[in-house]
Parts: sequence; structure tokens; C-alpha cells
Amino acid sequence: MQSLHMAKAVFLAILLCAGFSNAQTPEEKLEGNLRLSGVPASDQRDQALLKPYLEARVGKSFGWLPHGDGLLIGTRFGNTQQLHKIEQPMGARTQLSFDTEPVLTAVVNFNVRTPAAIYARDTGGDEQYQLYLYDFLSQKTQLLTEGPSTRNESAVFAPDGLQFAYSRTNAEGGYQIRMGDIRKPGVSKAVFSANDAWYVADVAPDGDRLLLENRRSILDATLVELNLKTTKKRLITPKQGVSLGKAQYSKDGSSVFFLSDLGGQYTQLIEYQFGNRKISQIGPKVLRDIEEFSFNADESMVALTINFDGNSELHVYQRSDGKLLAQTAARPGVIEAIQFHPKENWVSMSLSGGQTPGDVFVFDVGNQQMMRWSAHELGGLRAQDMQLPILIDFVGGEKAKRYRVEAWLYRPSTEGPHPVLVIVHGGPESQSRPGFDAWVQFLVRELGIAVVLPNVRGSSGYGRTFLQMDDGVKRVDAVNDLHGLLDWISQQASLDRKRVAIMGGSYGGFMTLAALASFPKEFTAGISVVGISDLTTFLRNTSNYRRDLRRAEYGDERDPKIQAAFDAVSPLRRAKLIDVPLFVIQGANDPRVTQAQSDRIVAAVRSRGLEGVYLLAGNEGHSFANEETALAVNRAVELFFARHLGGAAQACVSAET
Repeated sequence: MQSLHMAKAVFLAILLCAGFSNAQTPEEKLEGNLRLSGVPASDQRDQALLKPYLEARVGKSFGWLPHGDGLLIGTRFGNTQQLHKIEQPMGARTQLSFDTEPVLTAVVNFNVRTPAAIYARDTGGDEQYQLYLYDFLSQKTQLLTEGPSTRNESAVFAPDGLQFAYSRTNAEGGYQIRMGDIRKPGVSKAVFSANDAWYVADVAPDGDRLLLENRRSILDATLVELNLKTTKKRLITPKQGVSLGKAQYSKDGSSVFFLSDLGGQYTQLIEYQFGNRKISQIGPKVLRDIEEFSFNADESMVALTINFDGNSELHVYQRSDGKLLAQTAARPGVIEAIQFHPKENWVSMSLSGGQTPGDVFVFDVGNQQMMRWSAHELGGLRAQDMQLPILIDFVGGEKAKRYRVEAWLYRPSTEGPHPVLVIVHGGPESQSRPGFDAWVQFLVRELGIAVVLPNVRGSSGYGRTFLQMDDGVKRVDAVNDLHGLLDWISQQASLDRKRVAIMGGSYGGFMTLAALASFPKEFTAGISVVGISDLTTFLRNTSNYRRDLRRAEYGDERDPKIQAAFDAVSPLRRAKLIDVPLFVIQGANDPRVTQAQSDRIVAAVRSRGLEGVYLLAGNEGHSFANEETALAVNRAVELFFARHLGGAAQACVSAET
């Protein structure tokens, strides 16, 4: 054990002494698709402890195979996530797709006469999703959609197993709902067009009606039925002011089931009956968000996932009287993608927890037993050795606007005080949750860094009111929550208040930059990943199809009052206040947060003589799905934090002696 600690100490010393350039214009170099500016080269010595964590694989359930004789999953063997199938618990994984680009989503056709799946992928992270058909009989793949200049998503098979509906967005931001035929790839017709965001939720059992969602924001959406024969639309939910989650027709098409916060703070399961237009709630009212639902074959049972402060519980109810029939063990982690078996009372799911590295499970309702179907590798590490997070809370905000906020804390098992990394989630309508994160585990277990993941106001999972507490001119209140977290850290004997860094991606990148500018003396360093440096230019330059959706959250920059609020919190306009080293990471193909957002903040920091490290990935977009890119990014981040959260001078002396 002593030799292991010594090896870690030497390893850390190597990292600390590697050094980052703090010149105003550091030397740039190209490594494959990466443009590195101020990033030192890593070698075999500084990869030894990191590599096992980056080799950790996860499995994602895409649901039951057409006959129910196995599961379709997504997992990585090689550089990208691809389709695989598993035919029994802990059975062999058989790879089905072999694209160079990652498979992002997939939906299975349950018509046994045409067993197939439609999956989506893009190119280099550009989010111009194209739809592909995988035929389980011929084992062949073919492109279904027409070309790279459109974004195609939310595909749903019709009951005949041949037709499918999907949503298309063009470069100008217009939306179409289209119908295609798997026998005629590349051919489809528009059945509905609009200038705002519309998606397909389901196709009716008779094949003549579509269930559509018109989304204006996370809290403002409308559920509509489109009659394909008459082209008439029928309104199911109010015209505005409710959230919408999953929606589907009942087995006989006489009603619709959907998730919504209709009439309350939290998302519940609702049924709308066409005959009498009656709206009723299914199952007991839960003062938490219900995130997903799935009915068994005869619709006598419904499975629900419920969000308890970020953890998930799976509950199965009897539909007729709302009786609780079964549930998983209390809060085992994060459950997603639940689906009842087409014949049995089994519920498949993806489950990720502190010591569960993202795998596929099946819950047997009858005996309340959880069956593991996949066990993905952890790069030689042991799951039981991973650090479990602790739920903490603190008071955020300033003066009259103070509010209690929750966060997840990963604390090293060694004696402190430990340096701290604050990781702010994106969205902003998202939530930091206790799923498995190999990168966080590496920081905590190997580098001895405590990691805190706060859910500042505006995060999801805490009700409608909390979700709206950062909208428009209230954005600064969310930033000020981070100062409350700093106050909490200063009160913890095991945490080192003098060594606190901050990091975030997308909106989390904005929060990182805004915090560095708002509290310039409070942090040691920061990392922004595809982060927004100025909300005004972000909204003007983000992809057309999503601009109005983002204005609903952030505010409309064309409104002088909103513009003034944007300017007051803009990291780019206040870059002169940033006073610590900054590392910026960006995907060149990002259609959401364009490269210019990162270019400008790096230039602004460097103009003041500060350390501004920059990594630009030419083959990535808003998220880094290529394993080689992720490896290079993680190595660079590791070096940056080791330098700025460790005792650099002392470690270098130790290494020399």
C-alpha cells in the first residue's frame, strides 16, 4: 500500500512539473483532429493511473428486440458507441452496426413481420442527424433520410411495421413532420409544416393519426393530434403553460397517456380520453417528478420512474385502482429507458449508480427481482472501490434572494483538507445526478480532489417554481448560488478553501466563466467546455431551429431590459475581472455554442497576460463522442488541474530529490 501511495505521489509530481504555458500567445500544435494551444504533451508516465478509468464502458438500453427474445443496447467496442444485442441475462454482446460515427438513439419495430430498428447518427458532432434502418433479418443497414443538410429525429414506427413518422428541421429553422416507408429509403412526404418546434410522439393504432408535440420551452408545450386523412388537428393539452414528457396512445387508440405538470409543480402521468375529453391522473400523486412510464402488454400495469433528489426509483402500479405492486430497492442510482417486455411482466432499463458503471438491467415485477443483463468492463478497476456521493445542501444567493440548494459531494477517503473542483451542469434545465462518472472517480480516488456538483436554481427535478428561478433577468441569482457554495466549502474542515477550481460544459461553461468574473479572487482556476461567453451573441449565432427555444429560457436579447441583464452578467464583457488560469475546450462543429464563443474569451484572457489554454477538436461538436478525442481532452484536463489544485513547487522539489 505504501508503494502505491508513493507511485501516486511521483505521478502527481510529474503532472505538476509538466507545466502549462502562460504566454499571451502560446505555441500551437496539431495532433490529428486536435488543435492544441498551450497544452503540454503527455507521455506514458502520466497515463498510467488515468487509462483504466477511460477504459470504463457503459451499456445503454434501446429496448426489447422485436420478438422479445433479447435486448438492443448501445455500447462501445473501439472508438464509438454502436448497436449490439444481448439475448439472455449476462449473455454475449453481438455487434450489429459498424459505423465510424456513434449511434445516438434507436427505436425498435415490434411488428414481427418486418423486424427492424431505426437509429440516428450525425457526422463529426454536427447534429445534422440522419436516420438509418437496421434489418434484423438481412442484417443490413441503409440510409432512410435524404441528406446532410437536414436534422431528422423523433422517429416512430407505424403499427403496420412499414411506415414511420419523424420530425425534420431545415437550415432555416423550419420544422416538418414527415412520413416514410422502410421499403423506399430516401423517399418521404411532409404531412405537416411549421416555423416552430414540432416532434412526433406516437402513431395511432389505426395508422391514421399522429400524436405531435409543439415545444416552445421546457415548461411550455402543447400536445396535439393530427388526423392524416383530414389534416385536422385536435388539441389535447392547454395551448400554453404546461410541461410535456413522453406521450403515447393507448392500445386501442381511445385515449392518450402523457407526462405533464398540468395543474401542479411536478410532472405526473395523465390520461386523456377522446370520447368524453376527460383528463385524469394515473397512480398516486407524487410530490416529485415522474420521468418515464411504460405499460405492460394488456395495460393492466404501469411502471414509473420517480426522481428523488436525483436518485431514481422504479414503481409498478395496478392501473385499475393505483395499487403499488412492486418497486426497486430504494434509490439505487439513475434509471432511464424503461420498457415492459412485449409478453412478460419484465421491465428493461439502463441503470447507472455510484458503483454501477452504466449497465442494462431487467426488473421482474412478479418476484420483485432485479436481473443484470450486461456487465461492462471497468478497465480493470473494481466497482465496489468507487467512491459514493453524499447529498449535501447549502444556502445560495445574496441577501433577500437566498435559497436552499442541493449538491452532490464526492470526498476522497484520504485525510484532508482536499482541493475542491466544482462542476456545474449544463442545460440549464438539467440536474446533476448520482450516476456513475469514471472521470469524477479518477479525480477523487487518484488525485485526491473533492468534487462538488451543485444543482443551482433553474435546475430540473425540484418542481416548476425552482426551474423558473433563473429565467431572463434572474440569471445572476443562479450565479450567486455558487458563492453560497463557496461559503459552505469554507466551513468544511476536510476541504481546502484556498484551492477551489470550477468547471462546466455548455451552460455550465457559461456559469464557470460568469463565476470567475463575478468572484475573481475566490477560485484557483477554471475550465469551460463548449461554454457560452456572451448570451447575446450566443442567441444570435446558435442554430436557427433552436433559437426561439433558447430565448424562452434565457430571455429575448432584442428586449432592452433583457439585453441590459445579459450585459451585466456577460463573462466576455467582464473578462478583465477574470484573474486565474483558464482552460477552454471547444468542438469546431458545434451547432449550438459556436467556436467564436470560445475564441473570444481565450483572446480576452490572454490579452491581459493570463494563462489561457485552448483545445479545439476539429471532429467534434457540442459533445465529444469520439473516444480518442475524449482521451486527449481528459489527459489535458488532468494536467491542468494537477498543476493548479496541487502544491506545484513542493511537488517539483520532491520529484527532483
